[in-house]
Amino acid sequence: MTSIDQSQDRRRRLLTAARTLFAARPYEKVTTTEIAKRAGVAYGLIAHHFENKHGLYLAVMKEIGAELAAEQDAPLTGDTLEDQLREALGRHVRYIDQNAAGFTAMMRGGLGTDPEFRSMLETLRWVGAARILHRLGVPDPPPATLRSAMRAWVAYFDELMLDRIETQALDLGDLVELAAAALKSTVAATLELDPEIRVRSDVHQLLHSRPATGSRLPARS
Repeated sequence: MTSIDQSQDRRRRLLTAARTLFAARPYEKVTTTEIAKRAGVAYGLIAHHFENKHGLYLAVMKEIGAELAAEQDAPLTGDTLEDQLREALGRHVRYIDQNAAGFTAMMRGGLGTDPEFRSMLETLRWVGAARILHRLGVPDPPPATLRSAMRAWVAYFDELMLDRIETQALDLGDLVELAAAALKSTVAATLELDPEIRVRSDVHQLLHSRPATGSRLPARS
């Protein structure tokens, strides 16, 4: 293994160790000493690769964000806009469900007021919403009314996922249906408020479609 390979391997081990620890405990409860020990590398390599714990934490969060973005960027196979919407939401939900600890750390981590972290998180959250608007045929940048409404929907979607992680009360399929229904309601209300917003010709059909057969939540007894 070359010196470059060794350096990359140690950096990777630090990221993996930090990701595990930050997912398990709040930011302020994790020390750089235990990160280095878990990674099996010298303590000073944290400063070499990331400057400090703050830099390492941001690197971990950026890695999680990049993985989520890759899921969202994968080509969709659905025949209709409705199918593609549910497919995109389903991928997002499954990734978060499989990486629940990392998502929770990102959303409720110890750097909530840190400007650099907040900027990174807000950018990541908006990129996901922007992808949806692009699929709906909305020009970029979107009108202020739709941008504000979509930011609210993203917050709703994030809270749905956090509730799922914490309580396991919702089936993943039902969660996708709730997110899709809320998204359609959000876009429909915004288009009614601002009918000049341009969208794909099939969006109006999507907004008035009913949930897929068998996708409704069961009635309470």
